[in-house]
Amino acid sequence: MYKNGVKKGLDNQAIGLLPLLLFMFLDNYFSYLLSFVIGITFCFVCIFLYTFLSKDKVYIFMLLPSAVTLILYSLFLCLKIEPVLYKYSPLITEVLLVITLTVTSFFRGYIHRRIRHSRINPFRRTLIRTQLNEFFFVAQIVQNAYTLHLFLILIYGVITFESKLPGPGIFIVRELNLIIGIVIIGYEHIRLSLMQGSLRKEMWLPVLDNKHRVTGCIARSVSKESRKKYFHPIVRIALLYNGMLYLEKRGKDELVSPGLLDYPYHKYVLFQHTLEDTVKEIEDEYRFPPDNKPRYLIKYVYENEVAKHLVSLYVLSVRSEEEWNRLVLPEGKGGKLWTVRQIEDNLGKGIFSGYFEKEFPYLQSTILLAEQFDRPAAP
Repeated sequence: MYKNGVKKGLDNQAIGLLPLLLFMFLDNYFSYLLSFVIGITFCFVCIFLYTFLSKDKVYIFMLLPSAVTLILYSLFLCLKIEPVLYKYSPLITEVLLVITLTVTSFFRGYIHRRIRHSRINPFRRTLIRTQLNEFFFVAQIVQNAYTLHLFLILIYGVITFESKLPGPGIFIVRELNLIIGIVIIGYEHIRLSLMQGSLRKEMWLPVLDNKHRVTGCIARSVSKESRKKYFHPIVRIALLYNGMLYLEKRGKDELVSPGLLDYPYHKYVLFQHTLEDTVKEIEDEYRFPPDNKPRYLIKYVYENEVAKHLVSLYVLSVRSEEEWNRLVLPEGKGGKLWTVRQIEDNLGKGIFSGYFEKEFPYLQSTILLAEQFDRPAAP
């Protein structure tokens, strides 16, 4: 599902540096040729495992620049520069990595466009785009960190050359690069752990297709920013008392009709929840009378310039003052009871929410009409 896909999309892309770090580490103890064979073998094994054997289809894109870097390094093996490779293999590897990441960054927009317009399943496409965003974020950090390291080596080399001291120290050339890579992997792990903790607190909404079937889910905050891109189910409960409708102002942060008059009870149906679950949550939150349950009325699609919702409309008819006083109504929103005549006189004046304006004709010809006949005549 989309929620899990987003979390998987937040896998640590910096892990893709491990083949290069392994090569640099082994080069301190073994020949550069043996270190290279082990490093590139480990790199392609990782690519195979993540691409073909991973059940979750996690793409560690940083493995690709690592592979390209090692392939470019292999070209140096064909040249007769063994003394240089023996001494400066880690340095050459860093330079090749920075060049590879720099070239990759030039194609960032092109890659995103290709993915955006591809015919891949929309949720798989979103997952890939999430992982790509993480990759380019990490790639920028890696590129900057190793570029600074190369400048440090250059400056240190100039200073030691002028002072006729030995060249750049072993620590700067052969150990600091390993520390930089490990620090980046650790930083990414901590950052993504914090992000995933925030995701667990998100409100996850089901995404519907045009046949009202659930095809995945998405965080409400993401859906709100996308504006009408995703189709979600909601529950609305009209509150009826003595033939009058109770209406109050919607919150200022509501996506649809903020600040306009509407029912006090409305709620998104959460992912893997049913309509009944959502109605029960509203009942418990506002302490509905235990022997008076909301009745289902109608289901319809509400759509405007910012949202598309599958609305399930219920009604709670309160007949006694005792029941009315037991209800817990939201405070401070200017709520009051409206007669049918008052509502009719104010329709289309920008007072009521878009939902309510669409629902009222149905309510007027059904439940409100029935209430007129059910109420006892005045003496």
